[in-house]
Amino acid sequence: DLNISQTRAIKEALDNRFTLIQGPPGTGKTVVGVHLVYWFFLQNQKDPNHLRPKAVGGSSKRKCILYCGPSNKSVDVVAGQLLKLRKVLKPLRVYSEQMEMLEFPYPGSNLKLSRRSIREERPKRELSSITLHHLIRMPENPFSNEIIYFDARIQRGEDLTDKEIESYKVLLSQARNHELMRHDVILCTCTAASNPNFYKLDLKQIIIDECAMATEPEAFIPLVTHKPEQIVLLGDHKQLQPITHSDLSARLGMRKSLFERYMEKALMLDTQYRMHERICEFPSKEFYNGILKTGATPKDSVLLAQSHHLTPILFGHVSGKEISLVVSTERGNENSKANSAEAEESVRIASLLIKHAGVAASDIAILTPYNAQVAKVNETLLMKHIQNVNVNTITKSQGSEWRYVILSTVRSCPKSEIDTEPTKAWLTKKLGFVMDPNQVNVGITRAQEGLCIIGNQELLRCSSLWKRLLVHYQQCGCVVDPAKDIQVQNPHVKTKSKYKRASKFQNRK
Repeated sequence: DLNISQTRAIKEALDNRFTLIQGPPGTGKTVVGVHLVYWFFLQNQKDPNHLRPKAVGGSSKRKCILYCGPSNKSVDVVAGQLLKLRKVLKPLRVYSEQMEMLEFPYPGSNLKLSRRSIREERPKRELSSITLHHLIRMPENPFSNEIIYFDARIQRGEDLTDKEIESYKVLLSQARNHELMRHDVILCTCTAASNPNFYKLDLKQIIIDECAMATEPEAFIPLVTHKPEQIVLLGDHKQLQPITHSDLSARLGMRKSLFERYMEKALMLDTQYRMHERICEFPSKEFYNGILKTGATPKDSVLLAQSHHLTPILFGHVSGKEISLVVSTERGNENSKANSAEAEESVRIASLLIKHAGVAASDIAILTPYNAQVAKVNETLLMKHIQNVNVNTITKSQGSEWRYVILSTVRSCPKSEIDTEPTKAWLTKKLGFVMDPNQVNVGITRAQEGLCIIGNQELLRCSSLWKRLLVHYQQCGCVVDPAKDIQVQNPHVKTKSKYKRASKFQNRK
């Protein structure tokens, strides 16, 4: 079942040509996206000119839906949900040629694969039954035998002539066209939406998910290429912004997404089903004008404040020493920050959750703004022989959730160096993107049952945003100084809870 704000957003999208839907953390944005696909599909089916698969040979174009996103992750999440609707509609996941090459390379291609693609981004195996480059090799596709014959020759390392390579490319294109004409919703990244094979389709509706993370030119690729009748932008400009690797392009406005440009038109989903109500309180007040409410509350937290009361939110003070390190990332080497004391404390708390509270390691995440701290935390976990704890940067965590999140803020300096009246330049130097409200919002909204922030409160208070957060946590009696006093409760032992239990919401997503 859908809640009132979800139902309203879907109705508006079905009735209008251009709709923005803002989905704060845990509000079921993916659920809304899947429902939209279903209703747009029914809308297209009612059209008397809608083609059935047997009419592929005709000159008319097949009416279907294009579902895009700035990253493969954003599209794969929805593709996984649409797998469940295969008896009703036919979804097709289309990866870029670069991604396809990871599984089916062929000679003569000039495509260069980045280290990131080789190491991280591969087509999802669980989606292979709806993935284009796998379907064209299935017996149902009339071109599959010839494609498999070429694949075998390539795998054996045979030399193909230029003419044979050209024949292979033509064959692939024909096979792709055949599959595209048999499906109702095409799922791909925004950049892959310019695929020439899509020109044979009549893409009536385009949905761009995580649109607030896409640069404007990126979002325009599907819209300008296909000129749809209806457009729906899903996203949240209060979470991660588009990534730009140039200060000049950022200053010229490339960090402003198409979604943010039209944000005053957005319909907001107002009920979240992820976080404990106490975890939700601060982000709701700080980023969503207090509108974001809690529809259902998870189990009680096992985190203990110094007063020995259970609490779903904690801030643990650590006056550690930050160090600068050069780390290897998918974009090459970069200067980053780490803090050994915070890494040790984060791992200690994770260990307590696992050993004393019985929380599965896979239900815990340690997040941080810095790649160097990710490496430092992983190193510490290895030394303590702890496996399966999720460790990642905040930017890679959007869209994910865990029962418990430990957030290491990293930045620190001696108390004598803290400026009581800091300038913008001083704050940038000492805190950097730890002050970025979008990253803060993402970092503090990943946890379901318990959020534990680790950092130097004296330095963080220099930032107005962090000062407001610390005041909120202080009022709740949830600031622990020093952080080593943070403990956890065995869930089988009854302990007083400092928060009131929220009533259960019937329609939890």
